[in-house]
Amino acid sequence: MQKLARRTARVAIWLATPHLLPQRWARHKARWAEAAEERKLRRLAGLSGHGPRYLDLPQAIAFVPNQDSAAEILPAARNGTYQFSRERKAYSYLPPARSRDLEQQIAAMSPRPRFSIVVPTYNTPVKLLARLLASVQAQWYSEWELIFADDASTAVETRGFLGALNDQGIMTVFGETNAGISAATNLGLEQATGDFVVFLDHDDELTEDCLFELACSIAHWDADFIYSDEDKIAPDGSFTEPFFKPDWSPDTLMSTMYTCHVSCVRRQLLEELGGLRSEYDGAQDWDLTLRVAEKTDKIVHIPKVLYHWRRIADSSAADFNAKPYAIEAGRKARVDALRRRGISAAVEPLPQIKGHFRVRYHLDSTPLVSIVIPTRDNGAILRRCIASIIERSSYRNFEIIVLDNGSVAENTLRELRILAELKSVTIIRHDAPFNYSALNNIGARHAHGDILLFLNDDTEVVSKDWLERMGGYAQQPHIGAVGAKLLYPESRTVQHSGVINLSSGPGHAFLKQPAEAPGYFARNLLEYDWIAVTGACMMIERRKFDRVTQFDETMAVAYNDVELCFRLLRAGYYNVVCQAVQLLHYESVTRGKDFLIPSKQTRLDRDRRALYLRHPNFLAHDPFYSPNLAPDSVHFDIAS
Repeated sequence: MQKLARRTARVAIWLATPHLLPQRWARHKARWAEAAEERKLRRLAGLSGHGPRYLDLPQAIAFVPNQDSAAEILPAARNGTYQFSRERKAYSYLPPARSRDLEQQIAAMSPRPRFSIVVPTYNTPVKLLARLLASVQAQWYSEWELIFADDASTAVETRGFLGALNDQGIMTVFGETNAGISAATNLGLEQATGDFVVFLDHDDELTEDCLFELACSIAHWDADFIYSDEDKIAPDGSFTEPFFKPDWSPDTLMSTMYTCHVSCVRRQLLEELGGLRSEYDGAQDWDLTLRVAEKTDKIVHIPKVLYHWRRIADSSAADFNAKPYAIEAGRKARVDALRRRGISAAVEPLPQIKGHFRVRYHLDSTPLVSIVIPTRDNGAILRRCIASIIERSSYRNFEIIVLDNGSVAENTLRELRILAELKSVTIIRHDAPFNYSALNNIGARHAHGDILLFLNDDTEVVSKDWLERMGGYAQQPHIGAVGAKLLYPESRTVQHSGVINLSSGPGHAFLKQPAEAPGYFARNLLEYDWIAVTGACMMIERRKFDRVTQFDETMAVAYNDVELCFRLLRAGYYNVVCQAVQLLHYESVTRGKDFLIPSKQTRLDRDRRALYLRHPNFLAHDPFYSPNLAPDSVHFDIAS
């Protein structure tokens, strides 16, 4: 009755004010259209019901850019096996619960792979060997063999424990001389009969669901190489320091050995590669993964902790710099990979963190870089931007194309006349309503370069070698868009260090964090792959830009850069942020901050819905941001 009374009163008001009916009708039509769009978005993304909902996350996501989301292929994940208390800032690993139909799932699995777990040992304390053995024997999935390969241990207790093992499916092979971890592992591999090899360090442990999850991934994806998330066992026995990893990221692997544990590879492929190489001892797994990636793209990431890495004194789990030879081996592995792939590049020390390196790709020849800058009535700011390019850029083969979007201010028109006299600058007048995508597309059509750089007029170059560093990445065949680190000018904190696709939409990673802070596993300093980079400073080869049909001009203001990056991913490319390149970003000087103005916030929300209507598989899904991290945090907080 109350609802009927309210409706009657509303109709009476409408009839009493007929001159307002057109406006009211327009508002209601807009609301209905928005609601219909929202329903379509939910239908496309597989959502239903009311209120905020997120896509079910798969138990294994292998990101191949030109394939559909794994969420559409794999079953929903089981309950998570970790907890995080924000109050105590503590992480806890919780053993997974066996599902009631586990045996039926295994029986129905096809193929049903057999695993050879290879463990190189050397003077390992017996209590740690016993813990390792117990973790293998507790596996839900029983199709395995365990091979200990002893590297001529001198400890009587170690040799005695290994020699006494006579259980079915467990064997020990003893090396005659202490030859190192690669040689010992290869000795074990000679005895392996499984379809896949799982590498397990002599003092670490597998989770009880590890082999089951690996087998599921192999059955679903026909994978050749699988890696998972991991955590560490502290000296007091507690679990700590979880690493929730991105899906397959080739540029991340060139920056850091992120796949690490657990590592599982098809035995036939391992034999073709010749096993591990002793000259890379300390980074033999990194060298192997780099070589595996050159032979197969069937690489799967399982976003679950399946491996506990023990922290003990003098181990790299406790201190990355504890083994200097391992650091050098990691550098050599990357140098060798670049040589093997025929790529001209340097492996440079990371100045902020000892023992870390980044790859600097050299430009192939001296390509012309076309810098496209949209502007309107922003004379002084535009002058600062262009002056920084001309005065600070060490690479000189560039042109600047300014898209004047209908400036009327006399000071801006004067600046444009002065800039037009410069040999390297072209001014294009475009008097039309603001459309960022159209402006950039017009600039690209007038550009002569093989490399395009889309740049906001409210930026200022800091790094002199920005063009050659970004260009070296842009020329790599597998890379789509290249971004840079953008900083707030006064605080020198991060404005942009890569885009994360959060539950609320795209967000800037490490926002307002110190520029030199490592971030999550040095992600703020090293070159990682990202789902997107900001159009405020985005470089891309022209042929790739044209292949994905340029910017979408129906997205006039917001998320057009992210939408372009989504299409690049789906075309098979990876987007990367070149963290060695820094620019200042006087953010939103030209157009203001949309979220501060209600009408602009409404448009921003509409544009975000349009983004996911075009790309529903990316709704609440980011292959480079773990589902175990908080769905609404730009700082890589663990989900609580």
